Amino acid sequence: MGWRGILGFEHGIVQAPLGPDISGPHLVAAVANTGGLGLLRALDWDSPDYMRELIKKTRTLTDKPFGVGLILAFPYEENLKIILDEKVAVLQIYWGDCTRELVAKAHAAGVKVIPQVGSVKSAKQAIDAGVDGIIVQGREAGGHVIGQEGLVSLVPRVVDLVGDREIPVIAARGIVDARGYVAALALGAQVFAKELGCCN
Repeated sequence: MGWRGILGFEHGIVQAPLGPDISGPHLVAAVANTGGLGLLRALDWDSPDYMRELIKKTRTLTDKPFGVGLILAFPYEENLKIILDEKVAVLQIYWGDCTRELVAKAHAAGVKVIPQVGSVKSAKQAIDAGVDGIIVQGREAGGHVIGQEGLVSLVPRVVDLVGDREIPVIAARGIVDARGYVAALALGAQVFAKELGCCN
């Protein structure tokens, strides 16, 4: 099927979910409208009304698939209910356990799940939970870094772990231009995630 069929967007670029004031509806819709996967960022506290407002605003700007990034280390249950109720295309999770229960709940709502991992151990947990894709974050990342291994060594190990399963591997962090994109492909990633400005 390939990542296009699995994840539902055209180009192999994922826009990282930065703060809600950066990764808001206009940026997410612009990325989606050009064929990438735009990701809103849920607030770091439960704010269901605002979460719904962000999703609905994005839908006025694009009819393409987009998702929401959710940090599991912060209160998230109310935001998660809205994300699943609104049936966004992708739930991207970070800083927390990717459990079978969470993945099953998202899948029941028709939402695909892509966790961000910083280790082979976390990637294995994600695979066992039944995820739809895996974002591999290297230590080159800006902002919230979860692992100690560099992207160049971690991506091939996760690709090997995934094997022939239809789980796209997305390389994240430190990729700022076409050279980095080609390098990520050479490591075995099918897609890459891009932050903005100095935060790569």
